Amino acid sequence: MQWINKLWIGLVIAVILPALFGLVFFHTAYKGELPFWEAVSMTAKSGLPLFGKLLLLSTFPNLGLIFLCYKAEYWNVCRGVIVVTALYFASSFFYLT
Repeated sequence: MQWINKLWIGLVIAVILPALFGLVFFHTAYKGELPFWEAVSMTAKSGLPLFGKLLLLSTFPNLGLIFLCYKAEYWNVCRGVIVVTALYFASSFFYLT
């Protein structure tokens, strides 16, 4: 299955997977009065480290995906996932400070 082992596939999956996981997690954990998207934007703008923690938590599925790609020897997909995961980590540390 060489057609799967592409860098752009890893990039696309690694962008979508944490975004979905973070949205599902926040949607299930949020019990406030504000509409969902307004609550996410207010969390990002508030200056509190909550949004950074949410970004950091949402990278966990990428870490599992890196492990699976490593075991399956899909090296190019693994590279794409690592690049996007590093960007998620950098943005989460920016929001944590």
